[in-house]
Amino acid sequence: MIRPRFLAGLGLPANAAMRLRKRVRDAALTKLVDAPALFVAIAPDTPMLDLGSGAYIIGSLFTGGSRAALDALSPAAVSAIIGSSGEHLVRGYWGDYVAILPRGASVTLVRAPFGALPCLHIADGPGRIAASDIDMLQLGLAERSGLTLDYTEIARQLIAGDLRGNATCLTGIEEVRGGERLTIGVGAPQPERVWTPWTFAAPARRIDDRREADRRLRDAARSCVALCTARASRPLLLLSGGLDSSIVAACLADTDRDFACLNLVATNPTGDERSFARAMAAHTGRPLHERDMADGAPDIRRLAAVRLPRPVARSFEQHVYAQASIEAAALGCDALVDGGGGDNVFSSVQSASPAADCRLDPEGRRHFWRLCGDIARLAQASRRTVAWRAFLRARRAHTPSRWPVDLRFLHPDAGALSVNAVAHPWLDEDRQAWPGRAAHVAMLVAAQGYAEDGPHGAKRDAISPLVSQPLIEHCLRIPSWDWFENGRNRAAARRAFEAELPAEVAWREGKGSPESLLVTLFETHRAMLRDHLGEGLLAGARVIDRDAVIAAIDDPRPAHGPGFGRILQLADAESWARGILGDQG
Repeated sequence: MIRPRFLAGLGLPANAAMRLRKRVRDAALTKLVDAPALFVAIAPDTPMLDLGSGAYIIGSLFTGGSRAALDALSPAAVSAIIGSSGEHLVRGYWGDYVAILPRGASVTLVRAPFGALPCLHIADGPGRIAASDIDMLQLGLAERSGLTLDYTEIARQLIAGDLRGNATCLTGIEEVRGGERLTIGVGAPQPERVWTPWTFAAPARRIDDRREADRRLRDAARSCVALCTARASRPLLLLSGGLDSSIVAACLADTDRDFACLNLVATNPTGDERSFARAMAAHTGRPLHERDMADGAPDIRRLAAVRLPRPVARSFEQHVYAQASIEAAALGCDALVDGGGGDNVFSSVQSASPAADCRLDPEGRRHFWRLCGDIARLAQASRRTVAWRAFLRARRAHTPSRWPVDLRFLHPDAGALSVNAVAHPWLDEDRQAWPGRAAHVAMLVAAQGYAEDGPHGAKRDAISPLVSQPLIEHCLRIPSWDWFENGRNRAAARRAFEAELPAEVAWREGKGSPESLLVTLFETHRAMLRDHLGEGLLAGARVIDRDAVIAAIDDPRPAHGPGFGRILQLADAESWARGILGDQG
């Protein structure tokens, strides 16, 4: 698949603009705008919409009821988008885009709320360069200096996990996050939010009719899967056998698409989901191919994707998706599709927070004891325990949600960064003070990172259609208590697709895990991990606690608990850092 790429120079002086024109010509890019305040170029085959007057939407754009990406907009729509500085765009459309909207002496960049097309930017003298990726960004800079690591931001990223901020881990480079706009003109540019999940979680937007909510969920999922995969003539679906990938299979089958399925098999019993995947493939009448996940284990010292602004790529994920790409090529498939992010979109919450919502909302009170029972069954706790925790959580309803911090194996100096590391506007905007809704929003914070990491991380050639704006906006309107039934979470999605899934898949308990692959990687590479981390950049910069890491690696017991997974994550971060500096040896 061809990924969109763009480069923009904003407010550059004449000599810098002249250099940029030559570089764009030498790189065989297509020039869109060449004006004193704005220069824009794109890579070949990058989709875009020309709005006129130097305004462009780069990437793919959809709207409700469309059957394909839009190739034109009405004059009224263009006027509304430009006149609102992109707010109309975010409210009325969705997709994988970055909009460049000149307005007077300023230029506004707008990024889709869950779009996979990145938008990096950096100051360049009195102007600014914006681009889709690091290589494009460096192409545009007046002085082609090497990248430098920001070790403070690296520590923050390791603390925050799936949460992303505007700052990257490369000195001077920032990112416009999904659902934000950045106006570049007079004064320092400051990101503004033009989309927030709390708009759709508001009481006035709630859908209390369960059947109607389930029907709309099914319709939204079908539409998003169809549109996101429209350019693929024969996709390969990574069918784990879990609920989310099975829903994607049902949506693909509903469109009569020609697609194949691949199950990547884990060797341990808890990760082997072949029986579920086989049942779902048979249900859709599509072929299922199986491949051992551990075949050709990766060299975890070398990440395939290092040209990233953050150390978020995982070597084991790159290995899995590389295997899938090889299988896709052998089968004549032209895209990978997965159910990634479905847990987050379908509110796979496993706490008493939704029951706290029942205590706080008059409409939810009649669901309280039923919900406590479902959560208790899911969490293997007593109903009274869940009820008590819900009572305590409801009393603290106005306390902002806390994102979990991970300080394991980090240098003690990193502890001081933990407060700012997990700041995020969606977590600070808990206006309704509903704990269950806030838990769902927190999962969407992680889903946004999943969607945005995809195109330039391990899942470069994969489409994750469940992490799509219309489906997410609808799911936020479903009451938190309606996501649980029969001791299961994600119940609204289960009900919506129950008739299109095998019974053992629709209401299955638990899910598989790639832990066996991680154990194999850790046990096989202990000596290498000791050298890689003990003598690495992160240890030298006091990001990680070298002694604690070495002690964990030298522990003679077989890999156990979550610690070995964290060690592998740190090794991937070290590989990323060395790759950025050009030292992967």
